[in-house]
Amino acid sequence: MMIKNRILKIVFWGEDAFSNVVLNSLVQAGHDVKMVVSPLYNNLVYKKLEYTCHKNRIPYYRFKDINSKEVVDLLKSFEPDICVIAHFQRLIKGELLNIPKKGFINLHPSLLPDYRGMSPQHWPIINGEKESGVTVHYVDSGVDTGDIIIQEKFSLNENDYVSDLQNKWIKIYDHIMIDAINRIMDNSPVIVQRHLAGRYYGKLRSEECIIKKDITIREAYNLIRGVSMPYQGAQMDNVIIWKAHPVDKEYNDIIHNSEYPVGVYINSEKGNFLRLKDGVLIIDKYKIL
Repeated sequence: MMIKNRILKIVFWGEDAFSNVVLNSLVQAGHDVKMVVSPLYNNLVYKKLEYTCHKNRIPYYRFKDINSKEVVDLLKSFEPDICVIAHFQRLIKGELLNIPKKGFINLHPSLLPDYRGMSPQHWPIINGEKESGVTVHYVDSGVDTGDIIIQEKFSLNENDYVSDLQNKWIKIYDHIMIDAINRIMDNSPVIVQRHLAGRYYGKLRSEECIIKKDITIREAYNLIRGVSMPYQGAQMDNVIIWKAHPVDKEYNDIIHNSEYPVGVYINSEKGNFLRLKDGVLIIDKYKIL
């Protein structure tokens, strides 16, 4: 329960169902959300945000140009204490950054400085990380480079898919922005990022979802898990593999010692499987193109 003098005037920037979890946490904590802003996309990902705004009588706007003078003037009119960003794929620049008294803060679903950029849901799994997490940081002129306010970690299981990782995000999204705002109000120390090297990944490209024949079975399994539904899936030849699982040694030896060369096999005598140079994965869910 927030004490009254910690309630802030907030303008919220988001665009999807993940954003909506954070918005609801702010509303339920009693913050005065003055406005919600989304990019003007040609899809329906904004609908949950729109509903939350309608239910709570919060003005809701969608703009094609997020950094336009129209947006600058509108933001000034609400005189926010702070601006909160969650799952917002446009960079906020220039004059906008200087309007809120306490600046902009952003939720980024990785343990910054690692996995800056637009693919923090994919690469921790593809790279075989043992943990990931969520960061709230100040927004500066860089991409996910502002001072870190708070971080929360979680473990990654060796069999977690991208949807499992995202479910772990949601549990943290329910409270981390509230915790971050409390830390700001307490003048808690921050972690300065600019001197930290970190790793940056842009938006996942189609060619990065191809299972190459010279990779290991663990690398293939990581890729399958990291780009599975609701994303495009890992592909070999004309088969998209949505789900697979490792096999026991006996089955692995049967396939490995058989006549099957490296490749993907659907409806074979041995079932559906992917064979690579060092092992086999059973294919549980797939699509033939």
